[in-house]
Amino acid sequence: MKKNTIVIIGKPNVGKSTLFNRLIGQFKSIVSSEEGVTRDRIYGTFEWLTQSYEIIDTGGYIPKDITKLNDQVKVQAEIAKNQSDLILFMIDAKKEISSNDQILAQNIIKSGKPYVLVVNKLDNLNEEKNFFDHHELGLETPVFISAESGRNVGDLLDRISDFFEDNKDINTVENHDMSLAVIGMPNVGKSSFVNKILNENKSIVSDIAGTTRDSIDSYIKYFKNNIRLIDTAGLRRKTKINDAIEFYSIVRTNRTIDDCDVAAILIDASKGFHNQDKNIIKQVIDSGKGLIVIVNKWDLIEKKTISKDDFKEEMIYRLPTLRHYPIRFISIKNNYKVRSVLEQSIEVFERRNIKMKTKLLNNVFSEIIKEYPPPSTKGKEVSIKYITQIRNSPPLFGIYSNHPELISKTYKKYLINQIRDRFNFEGVPLNISFRKK
Repeated sequence: MKKNTIVIIGKPNVGKSTLFNRLIGQFKSIVSSEEGVTRDRIYGTFEWLTQSYEIIDTGGYIPKDITKLNDQVKVQAEIAKNQSDLILFMIDAKKEISSNDQILAQNIIKSGKPYVLVVNKLDNLNEEKNFFDHHELGLETPVFISAESGRNVGDLLDRISDFFEDNKDINTVENHDMSLAVIGMPNVGKSSFVNKILNENKSIVSDIAGTTRDSIDSYIKYFKNNIRLIDTAGLRRKTKINDAIEFYSIVRTNRTIDDCDVAAILIDASKGFHNQDKNIIKQVIDSGKGLIVIVNKWDLIEKKTISKDDFKEEMIYRLPTLRHYPIRFISIKNNYKVRSVLEQSIEVFERRNIKMKTKLLNNVFSEIIKEYPPPSTKGKEVSIKYITQIRNSPPLFGIYSNHPELISKTYKKYLINQIRDRFNFEGVPLNISFRKK
C-alpha cells in the first residue's frame, strides 16, 4: 500500500523540527537555536481529516557547505526528498533570502516533485502582508505560518490534504509486532548496524562520536515478524555530557528504552567491556526489557590473544547477571552474523511475552521447593503454598507463603534462577512478588 510521505527541507534553524514536532504531536526531533542539530532523517506520523501521513524531518541542508558531516546531512536530505510524495520547503521570514535558499528552490523545481513553500516565523497578519521576499525564489504561492505558536498550521494541513485528496491509498500508522532498540556507548556501530539491517544509509555513519542525536525509527519485516528498529544516541557517563543538546539526546534514548520490548546493546570488542556498558545493561534490566549483548568489531580482535569464550567469561565475571542473557559476536564491517541478531531478538521477545500455565508452573515449582526448601527464620517454619504468573512483558510471578516477610534475598535469588533455568527465560528479566497466604 502506497505511503503518503512528506519531507521537510530547508536551511539550518528555519524551524523544520519545530513544525515536525507540532504535526506529530510530540517532541521527537530536538529543537535548539544552535544550527545543525538535526542530522539524520527523523520519521513520524500524523493524521488530518481522517487521513494518515508519514513525515520526515531532515538535517539543515546547506548546498555550499563541504564539510564531511554536512556532506552526509545533504545525502540524507536527498534520500528523504527522493522517497517523498510532497516536499515542504521552509524558509525563515526573519532572515533575508540567501543563495542557499535559491539553490534549494532551483533543485526542487528541477526535481519535478510537488512542493509547498512554507514561510515560517510570521507571528501576525501585518508581518505576513509586508513579506515579499519569497518572490525571489520563483516558487508558487506560499503558506505563511508560525510553527512555534501554531499560527496558520491548519492552513498548511489543508494544503497538504488537498494535494493528497485524489490519492485513496492512505497508509495507516505503521504496525509492528516488536520494538527493538539499538543502544550503547557512542561510536560502537549502532547506526552502521541499522543501516546494514535495512540495506540503506538511513542513519549517518561517522567516526565522530555522538553523530546520532535523535532516536530514529525504521520498520523491517523479518520472516513473519514486523519489527520496529530504533537507532539511538550514544549513552555517555553523565560527567561526559557537556551540552544541552546531548543531554536531551540521552533523555530520548532513555525514553526509547522505556518504550522498547527488547534492547540490543552494542559493545566495541576493540575497546573492551566498560563500566558504562554495565550501567546501560543494568538500566535495561531494571526497566524490565529483553536484552541481547552484541559484541561488535570482532574482526579487529587477534584470535590468538583472546577467544570468544574468554571475552564472554570476562564480561560475566565483571557483571555476573550476564550469564542469563545471550552474548553474540558480530562484525558489521564483514557482515558476520549481523542479521542473526534479529532472530535472537525475536526469541527473547517471545520469551518475555510467554504466559505460563498455572498447573505446569506449580508442578515444576514443587520440585524446586523439594530440592531446597526455604530455611526457617527466627524459629518460624516458612512454608510456600503455590506460585502463579501475575503478568508477562516482563514476567512477574506471585509466590504465596505463610511468612513472606521472612524469605531471604538469597532464597529469592535461588527461586528466580531456578525458574529461569527450568523454563528458559534467557534474555528476560524476572521478578517475584511474595504474598501472604
